[in-house]
Amino acid sequence: MIVRAEQVFSICLIFFYSGALSGFIPEGHMVYAFKEFSAQAAFWVTCVLLIVNWKKAIYLIAKPANIWLLLILILILISPLWSDHPLETSESTAAMLRVTAFAIYFAVRFNLKEQVTLLAITFSGAAILSFLFAVALPQYGVVGMGFISNMEDIVHTGKWRGVYIHKTMLGTNMALGIIICSFNFFIQPKFKKLMIGSFLLCIFMLIKSTTTGALVFLVFTVTLLPFYRALRLKMKFAIPLFSISFLIGGTLLAGGVIAAEQFLSSLGKDITLTGRTLYWPLMLEKVWERPWLGYGYQAFWVGGWKGEVADIWRFFAPGNEPPHAHNGYINFWLDIGTIGISIFFIDLIFNYLRAIKFARATRSAEGLFPITFLTFWTLINLTESFLVMPAIFWIIYVSSALSMHRAYNAQIQI
Repeated sequence: MIVRAEQVFSICLIFFYSGALSGFIPEGHMVYAFKEFSAQAAFWVTCVLLIVNWKKAIYLIAKPANIWLLLILILILISPLWSDHPLETSESTAAMLRVTAFAIYFAVRFNLKEQVTLLAITFSGAAILSFLFAVALPQYGVVGMGFISNMEDIVHTGKWRGVYIHKTMLGTNMALGIIICSFNFFIQPKFKKLMIGSFLLCIFMLIKSTTTGALVFLVFTVTLLPFYRALRLKMKFAIPLFSISFLIGGTLLAGGVIAAEQFLSSLGKDITLTGRTLYWPLMLEKVWERPWLGYGYQAFWVGGWKGEVADIWRFFAPGNEPPHAHNGYINFWLDIGTIGISIFFIDLIFNYLRAIKFARATRSAEGLFPITFLTFWTLINLTESFLVMPAIFWIIYVSSALSMHRAYNAQIQI
């Protein structure tokens, strides 16, 4: 009974942290106070559960390899000290603390196989609800069919967003759901039919969202899976095969760059990725105004026309001002500066190496999940800002890293 309750609790929080429904409850809405209370209550429940499992939690967190992750969190938590908007930054750091606490609990309480199953259940539910919202409640589930909050709602009228506030969030979550349901297909054979249905529905919802970036990066990630499986071969076979795969990948990438203009034009996009590449240089100029510690966690975009972001917004037509960098790396660089982004890349590299070793040392389907997730996560952040954010991607990043430590403790020493 206790285990089942914890599973339900985890599914609910994963659903919430994926951004589902909460975007439709802005500040001032009659149920906004309940949303905030629920978030706080969930955090305290998470803390209680961590205390119950404190030995396992400390053991995993105290691993020397996690020092870089801890340094990232410390920088985020103290960033209100140099932020121009300390109150808003403190609220963002509090949200990050809540999400990270849950990620640690998720890794402590469930092994990687159980995590993938719970994630698959959650994303299956999100896909079903998103379909129902788009069909039965189009004023919420379809862009431009209900309330119009900005110019994008007009531009993207008719695109599906389901239970998410933006079509890109639907598309990105569905792409992640496709990956998770694919893995759970092999992890839980008794749920094969359900996973096939969820997989197909996630594909349908991704297409209806017209989120090109998520679709392209998903396809690229999936094509790498055979090469990741090759990691499990003996070293004398794995190295040549990986060398060949890099040559093939480099050739495909070069060909993709050459054909990029025609490809994007066929999808209704331009070569500047809907203007992103035009304002990335402007953001990099702002980075070098505060190069070391940045502007404070999620503080750069807070000031609006009276803040630092005004220097970028003045290049855009009214109503088209970008709310974030549309690049997770630049976004986090603005937040925490060169020191923070450097520490993050060190942690990311260590996690990639750990994921490769984990894939080689295991034979189960979930053994390939961490490296597959890392690939998709690092790619999607080239055009979106999902890197170090209090959301589902950060939960999976932290929990999968800690879960690999847990698995090594049980069966592998590296």
